[in-house]
Amino acid sequence: MINALSELEVKVLRALWKLGKKVSANILAHEASLPVSSVMSAIELLKSKGLVRVEDIVWKSVRVSDEGAKYINELPEEKLIRVLDERGGSAHIKELLNVFDRKELNIAINWARKRGWIQIVGGVVKLVKRGVAYAERDILRRALAGLRVSVGEPSYEIVRELARRGLVLVSDIIERYVELTNEGLKLASTLPKVTVISRLSSDILKRGIWKSAIIRPYNVSAEPPLTYPGRKHYYVEFLEMFREIMRDLGFEEIDGDYVELEFWNFDALFQAQDHPARDIHDTLQVLNPQLGSLKGIEDLVSRVKEVHENGGSCGSRGWGYRWSLDIARRVILRTHTTALTIKYLAYHKEPPIRVFTIGRVFRAESIDYKHLPEFYQLDGIIMEKDFTFRKLLGLLKEVAYRIGVKELKFKPGYFPFTEPSVEGYVKLEGIGWVEVFGAGLFRPEILHALGIKYPVGAWGLGLERFAMAVLGFNDIRDLFSYDVSKLRNYVIRW
Repeated sequence: MINALSELEVKVLRALWKLGKKVSANILAHEASLPVSSVMSAIELLKSKGLVRVEDIVWKSVRVSDEGAKYINELPEEKLIRVLDERGGSAHIKELLNVFDRKELNIAINWARKRGWIQIVGGVVKLVKRGVAYAERDILRRALAGLRVSVGEPSYEIVRELARRGLVLVSDIIERYVELTNEGLKLASTLPKVTVISRLSSDILKRGIWKSAIIRPYNVSAEPPLTYPGRKHYYVEFLEMFREIMRDLGFEEIDGDYVELEFWNFDALFQAQDHPARDIHDTLQVLNPQLGSLKGIEDLVSRVKEVHENGGSCGSRGWGYRWSLDIARRVILRTHTTALTIKYLAYHKEPPIRVFTIGRVFRAESIDYKHLPEFYQLDGIIMEKDFTFRKLLGLLKEVAYRIGVKELKFKPGYFPFTEPSVEGYVKLEGIGWVEVFGAGLFRPEILHALGIKYPVGAWGLGLERFAMAVLGFNDIRDLFSYDVSKLRNYVIRW
């Protein structure tokens, strides 16, 4: 057993043996010349080996409050007895208010009556018994220097009474007491004759101390302490990986603002102003300022208005309604990152173009396992002279394959700004197929308004749902977990 003890445990056992009785951890630390924290650690180790018994005793620490400090020499009820005695044993309450303030007099009368020292008849306070609160004042004086009492002591009830009166402050102190068990006594009796070495040094070897000592064996099978270096959140790593994939495919990243005009978010994308998605229940509108400016792009605004109302000269019939500039100028939080890519196209009209953006978008959604009101979206566009819908599907398959999606399927879809359109679905374990992106070729109305003569493929991906499929989650909220254990132990899959 001795060679299983550390030097710290041996020192504590020796000190306990020398003291020969149950002692507090503080006294034991003083005897062993060790910090209390080290002694507490050793006590737990010795307790687990059955060498010591431990008892925690709760003491009440008593301190005088600011109110109590006023009455160290005389409590209010004692002062009342003294004043009544000086006035022949009685006095009217009005007369007493010349000596006491009203609060102090109420306290004095209340406690003097409880003790049976006075009676009140017709507003006159009469002395019945000359009392002195020796015990209470003794507690107050002792509490000035710091007083400890146990629950079982007679003085504890006085302390409770003073605490209720707000004259003392009481807090719990837990003190640990320790003593040797029979096995600990037997082992400790041999310790003075033996030196236990836990760590060899050159001095121990040179002086030959090790020859007459017990060398504690090394546990070569013990696990090293765990270290938790800083690391990125797994969802942040996923986003960065997606960026790398897009760059590897020849795309350039662009960025923009969260706050956008409805013109870029909806109108430039041929989304009618009476479309349900533009209703306030889906779109978050900014209260101040409510309207923005479209100066500098008047020609583009005019062409967008034309294709909305009658289709312009692109062969479309448009939406057939009266387009409103004020609605287009409304300020909102962007609902998709396509608002950014369409703005890019307005100023870059010649192929080849391959750009993408990753950013947050905002919608008035209710939170559940697959919806958030604020989420990340990847939006991409590609313009080539001979670009086709088939090439777009092939590109989306390649992106999904590189990101690690095992099961992907396409379904025909409808979006106001693309034709043909497609929806992409991935399979989530325990949930089934979940839509993760929409894609298609920009409609002629959009290209005509922008002044673009070449086909443009576009797609928007809900990155949280994609991440759920790749990272193995079935609840979107887990992507933003603050669970430290999960963040530390999650194994990145790439």
